Amino acid sequence: MVSERIPGPPGHIKVSVVPGTDPVGDWIADVVKGHQDMTLAGVVRNLPQALETIERAAPDVILIDIGSGILQQTELLARLSAPMSGAAVIVVAMLGEVDMVRQAMLSGAQGFLLKPFSEAELLGSIRQAYDLVLQRRAEFSAVPRLPTVVEEPSARAEIIAVYSPKGGVGCTTIAVNLAMALQSVTGKPVILVDADLRFGDIDTALNISTSTSIGSLVSQLDELDNQMLDRSLLSHSSGVRVVVAPPHLDMADAIRPEQLKRLLRRLSELGEGYVVVDAWSALDDCTLSILDVCHHLVVVTTPHLTALRDVHRLLDVLSLLDYDEDRTLLVLNHCYHRSEVKLKDMERALGYPLALAIEYSPSQVTASLNRGVPLVREYADSPAAQ
Repeated sequence: MVSERIPGPPGHIKVSVVPGTDPVGDWIADVVKGHQDMTLAGVVRNLPQALETIERAAPDVILIDIGSGILQQTELLARLSAPMSGAAVIVVAMLGEVDMVRQAMLSGAQGFLLKPFSEAELLGSIRQAYDLVLQRRAEFSAVPRLPTVVEEPSARAEIIAVYSPKGGVGCTTIAVNLAMALQSVTGKPVILVDADLRFGDIDTALNISTSTSIGSLVSQLDELDNQMLDRSLLSHSSGVRVVVAPPHLDMADAIRPEQLKRLLRRLSELGEGYVVVDAWSALDDCTLSILDVCHHLVVVTTPHLTALRDVHRLLDVLSLLDYDEDRTLLVLNHCYHRSEVKLKDMERALGYPLALAIEYSPSQVTASLNRGVPLVREYADSPAAQ
């Protein structure tokens, strides 16, 4: 959030309040209005519209009650608390909600108040937070402003999309293990992106947790230079950096195809290596934007007739779209020797060669997913991992 700050009277602290269900928020607003060195920038009762409302008000300090439901929207809390927002966030909670306060602080909040608190404690916290804001602004203003020079990156990462029109064929498992294997074998940087915007589970597959997701990155992309974007990525213990899917379904609807395409291009500009994208099964505008920008498309199928039929339809669509066949690799997953459909028959039916057949290893794959450890690390010698 970058706002053009609208100053109040000299020396005034602009305060916004996001209240909970109890009357404490209204009391806070009344206290702020009663002090000459403060200005009430607004009371925000509609949490879904809080970002837009607060950006417009451009406060110096934001007091947010835990009872507002802010911890169910950690992306919003992180944006309001970010240094680039120009404001400091204080969370207000009950004494028994210390764990929630800790969670809020991990998401970026700069301070907290535990109910019940006095007027003096409230005013002291606001003024202390404002001092932090002034210190931030002084630090930012002290940074020398160099002329902006737009340079083409010397090396770009290759974007590899893993996709199937049929769900449940193992795209996520393949994407995760492909990213790990590329990083291990090539030694080059690898970024793994969960582009299953509604039901992505790469975070579960890797046993990781982060408040930064593809949703927060696309919304802040204009504010992030490549160095800041690079620092925003979560590092897995393997060395692979990860962008997880949005934590809430409604956030997926806000992501536009052009935003997704631009994010992938920006990630590829971070330097030589690979960006592995796990795409979801719907062939919608977001999926097509991934296909547009990727250098390699790994299409996954299984020996089942329904999966083969769906992939055949996909290949027909790609042909109609004049999609470059040289970019497409067809991979057969869950391959087992007693399959009634033979490899040559599949290739003939699809009219496309199979680049790879991955052996069926249900027990190892399931154990890997349940433990949150990739197959290539947990069972590196298994045929599937190889």
